[in-house]
Amino acid sequence: MIKILDNFFDKDEYDKIIYHIKSKIYFTPRFFNNSTEKTKDNYYGDRFVLKNDKNLYNVFIKQAEKKFKIKIYETFDDGIDLRNLDKFSPHIDDAKMNILIMLDGPIGVTTGTVFYTEGELDIHVGFRPNRAVMFPSDLYHSPHKSDVAIKRYTASLFVTEYEELV
Repeated sequence: MIKILDNFFDKDEYDKIIYHIKSKIYFTPRFFNNSTEKTKDNYYGDRFVLKNDKNLYNVFIKQAEKKFKIKIYETFDDGIDLRNLDKFSPHIDDAKMNILIMLDGPIGVTTGTVFYTEGELDIHVGFRPNRAVMFPSDLYHSPHKSDVAIKRYTASLFVTEYEELV
């Protein structure tokens, strides 16, 4: 099941996070499937590994637990991404659950995330700053492709062990 929440953080916390990610952290290039070939076709975007900033990581985990009413026991390779939306890249992730937090970028359906059913594009979740989407990692999904040069900041939590508290 896909769950969508707007206003993931309260306004003050959100503003602090945006300031922090735009002025205090460093991004490094990331390639699909940890490709050995570093080509434009394999380029994913730039990523900051969240566990490199324990305080920021804890803020994201605690808020995800609170908002989605879950207890997170384990995650891996969580990060903040700065991406160009220049191609569809349908994939699944090696986790049980994904939590995608839309941080900063242009609002719109074609700047968000899409999900596939039986190999066909099916569900569009528009980009809105401070929106979070939780979904099973085995759902094929992709950033939406844009014909206009667009960059966006998102955070991804790849949850491998969790418990629903409801």
